[in-house]
Amino acid sequence: MKCTWIDCASDAAHPELDKNGRQWADLCDAHSQKLNDALSCGDMRKVLAFWVRAQGGPKKAAERMGL
Repeated sequence: MKCTWIDCASDAAHPELDKNGRQWADLCDAHSQKLNDALSCGDMRKVLAFWVRAQGGPKKAAERMGL
C-alpha cells in the first residue's frame, strides 16, 4: 500500500487510527515522523494541516467525512 499523504508515492508502514480504532490514514516513515513531531510540539496549525495532508488532501478528507 502507498502512503496516503498528498502527492506521496512511498510505501506506507504506519497506519493511523482514530480513537475508535478505525484507520484514517496509512503513512510512510517520513510522513509518520512529521505528523508525530507536530503532535509532540503542540503546534495545532501544523497538526491540522498535516492531518488533512495525511488523508490525501482537502478533497479526500472532506469525502471521508461525508461532505
